[in-house]
Parts: sequence; C-alpha cells; structure tokens
Amino acid sequence: MKRRKTDRKNERGLTLVEVLVAFFILFVVTLAVLQLLTMAYLVNLGSTVRTELTYKAEQVVETARLQLYRKTAVTGVEDPCCPVASGTSYSITPTDCQPFWGPAGANVVSPDSRYALNYWIDANSTMTVQAVPLTSGPNVYLGPAGTKVVVYVAQLQ
Repeated sequence: MKRRKTDRKNERGLTLVEVLVAFFILFVVTLAVLQLLTMAYLVNLGSTVRTELTYKAEQVVETARLQLYRKTAVTGVEDPCCPVASGTSYSITPTDCQPFWGPAGANVVSPDSRYALNYWIDANSTMTVQAVPLTSGPNVYLGPAGTKVVVYVAQLQ
C-alpha cells in the first residue's frame, strides 16, 4: 500500500515556542500563588500570636480582679504573687510564683511559656498588662510573629 502524500501546510499543531511560552506563563502564575500562600501563612501566624497574648493578658486582669475582691471582701490580705495595690508594678515570669500563676493556679504561665507578662496599676485602679514574646531561649515565636506586643488596659473597679 502506498501512503498518500498530505499537505503539511494545512495541518495545525503547537510549535516548541508556543509550548515554552505556555509553560512560562504557568510558572509565573504558580509563583504568584505560592507567594500569596506564604503571606497568608505569616498573617495567620501573627494573628494567632496576638490572640494568644491578648487571652493571657485578659487572664491576668481577671486574676487581679479576683485577688482585689479577696483582699477587700474576704481575707483582707494581699497575695505576694499578685499584688493589686495602687502604684503596683509586677512582672510575671514562668519561674516566679509558679504555684500561683502556673497550671496548678491561674494557668497564665507555664515553664515552657513563649511570652513574658508585666502589669501596672495606677492610682485610678486602671490596670495595664503588657504581653511580650520572648526573644531568646528554646521557646520563641517564629518569624515576624515574635515582634507582636499586646497592651491590654482594664479598669479594676
């Protein structure tokens, strides 16, 4: 059997240049999507850190309110691990007053906490809590999330 001669000019197909251009466009779009996913992850990580620090600062305020109530209405004695007098400045660390602030007590800090908490009470009974991520040690927040600082202000009375 003889093959018929066909006219190749009428046939349609893709050239190598067209395929390479299509791959390049696909590559550029894929890079843009990957960069978008990376940015979304970093924003999500920062939001998670900010939420955790805000929650811990809120726990400090509620614990101080409870201690103020116990001091004024129940015992009349202030706990040395949670001073609530006007003009007080106190730093809560994972090793300081562990039975009071740790998992067995207020559950605000633990030995592997990744943040430090400080609070101040002014003469108007306004409490300011600052939650700061740790910058050194084995337990630190990764990436730009380690720069998030939360300042939480509340009225005690």
